Amino acid sequence: MNSAKPIEVFQDSFRIANLMLHLHRLLENDGLQTEGHLVSQIRSVLGAEEGEELQLLLNPIFLGCIREQAGVPTATMRPLSLANLLRQAIISACTAYETYLSAALKQHIFTVIQVRQGEFFPTDPEAAKYFEGLSLSIGECFRLLNQQESPTLLGTKILSFVQSKNLGSVAGLKTIGLLLGLDDPWTRVAEKLDRDVKDVRKVVAACIQRRNDIVHKGDRKPEEDSTEKQPIAYPWTLQAVDTVGHACLAFDELVAAKMDEFQEVLDANSESTHA
Repeated sequence: MNSAKPIEVFQDSFRIANLMLHLHRLLENDGLQTEGHLVSQIRSVLGAEEGEELQLLLNPIFLGCIREQAGVPTATMRPLSLANLLRQAIISACTAYETYLSAALKQHIFTVIQVRQGEFFPTDPEAAKYFEGLSLSIGECFRLLNQQESPTLLGTKILSFVQSKNLGSVAGLKTIGLLLGLDDPWTRVAEKLDRDVKDVRKVVAACIQRRNDIVHKGDRKPEEDSTEKQPIAYPWTLQAVDTVGHACLAFDELVAAKMDEFQEVLDANSESTHA
């Protein structure tokens, strides 16, 4: 059975982010209705007893009724509570970003090493710094002398190292892109999106930072001694989530094109060998 493609791994997590955004749009309200003519009409349609509490949620795109047996407190549908759906969208989008980058490296790293060989590892200082903690045992060093075994050893070591670290930063996409043979990955992504590279990086970085605030600080401002969460709005969340999604889709197209180039090289080398 074939494993899922990197973009499928991405979409599996990213659809949760979209679901949270959709739910927020559906459940937005200025207060639930528990009495009035419309409540009476819905009660009649449902055949609900007169003493059963009904909570009607009404906005320009959705009409919903919460019955008493659902056990949903009114506070659950207040704006401050519904804002947590937006926070979950941010978390899911960033999770999709990280899992995608890891999956892309896993699928393609051995092909890139096979083609680029000694030129495989990027010379970019930021990428080199990312791998400062990577080390080889004496046994692994001797295994590198075996030309047939060294690509597998190096690929496995790099992959394991990356998967043990955090790819949740704008540097994560850059590092994986360089390892997969892309020059200046963020610039290439921005060109695909017809957007300014600084703008794309800034939005993705802000999304990742907000994810960290949500997960590690309960979305409270780190510089303030407050128990209140930072406000979060649907338009900003939609922009952040969409930008992360678009960046990953553009990156995937770039990687796919680069892998096609590398496969052509491998095919040509194979034909030359058997000629």
